[in-house]
Amino acid sequence: MLTTYRRLLAHPGALAFALAGLLSRFPTSMFNLSVILLIEGTYGSWEMSGRVAAVGVIAWAVQSVPTARLVDRVGQRKAMWPLTLITVLGAAIITATALTRGPEALLWLGVILGSLSGPLGSLTRARWSYLLKTDDEIHTAFSLEGALDETLFVLGPTAVTLLATAVHPVAGLAVAVAGLLVGMSLLLSQTSTEPPARGPEGTSGLGLKVPGAVAAVSLLTVGVGFTFGTLDITTVAFAEEVGHAALGGLVLGIVSGGSFVGGLLYGARRWRTPLWGRVVVLSLLFALGFTLVAQTTHLAVYAAVGFVAGLTIAPLLASADTVVQRVVAQAQLTEGMAWVRIGMGAGVAFGAWAAGRGIDASGHHAGLEVTLWAAASVALLALATAWWIRRDTLPARPSAEELETPPESHVDGPPVPPGV
Repeated sequence: MLTTYRRLLAHPGALAFALAGLLSRFPTSMFNLSVILLIEGTYGSWEMSGRVAAVGVIAWAVQSVPTARLVDRVGQRKAMWPLTLITVLGAAIITATALTRGPEALLWLGVILGSLSGPLGSLTRARWSYLLKTDDEIHTAFSLEGALDETLFVLGPTAVTLLATAVHPVAGLAVAVAGLLVGMSLLLSQTSTEPPARGPEGTSGLGLKVPGAVAAVSLLTVGVGFTFGTLDITTVAFAEEVGHAALGGLVLGIVSGGSFVGGLLYGARRWRTPLWGRVVVLSLLFALGFTLVAQTTHLAVYAAVGFVAGLTIAPLLASADTVVQRVVAQAQLTEGMAWVRIGMGAGVAFGAWAAGRGIDASGHHAGLEVTLWAAASVALLALATAWWIRRDTLPARPSAEELETPPESHVDGPPVPPGV
């Protein structure tokens, strides 16, 4: 397994942009939680912090496709530097407003600007797609990216909570923004692996003409995000209700650890089964695993089953990214992947709301029930969308005319000998 990844990272510039991209994605697992803890720590209101965070999630969803389209059109450097500086400005407004207990409207402004971070998760994936030539290598690269994402979700929330509670309420947000600045500086300085810009005269963006397979996996990731959103808040509530509140983050880290391991194992293998079939099977295993998680009644068992279920997360998301890479032109790849992340974000937001409402009314058991239905929705969505994914990812069969037409040399006469 290590040989596979060592060979992948031996490509010129690969290790450098992979590490830089990891740093630049700090906000994906830290920004929202940092804002929640900062506002709660300064204003003393969970309701207000949740409201402001929800505004940020909506703003992030709205900006995803337009900023991804901008990156494809003008290139990563020209698009991402302004977006990064806008994000830093938003974080500064949030910090200054929270520390002075300013009006909530300014916090809204801050999270809206702070959410204009661009397609952070798609930048390195676009570079891999540009750098690599074979489907097997791209499969391994996307699996590696999924595993690296999971390290952020293992370490990020724990680090933010520790920094915000033990150091200073602003510390978590400061580290998230610092990671973005340092990582983006390193990533955008690496021009040799940057995909070429489409240019104003190049191929137009996807717009509303999203390929069926991209729409299918985006819809599928709504269900995956729905499960994640319910799982996050339900796990914390479960731990609190059984008297081990401090273990909530650890249990979520164990689930993400399973995803990390699953991603590495999945990427190290050369799969010969069709991509659409892997998406369906992984979706069904994901649904089964988290359905079992939702039916456990002991926190330790919950963590153990969660680790096993987590083995499917990174492979499923890597497969979804690979579907996009197969059906979308390189010049539209960042935008195509943004649709998948919109689906995920929408699902997470709805899942957190649905589970939170149930938990407020009936405790963590209601949250687990929502998680069960969320997991089941992934299986249903996978079966419902399999036809589109299969149609768009299988190699096109030659037409009857192509099969009946003899080679050109036989049509026009005997082949001409070399040198004649």
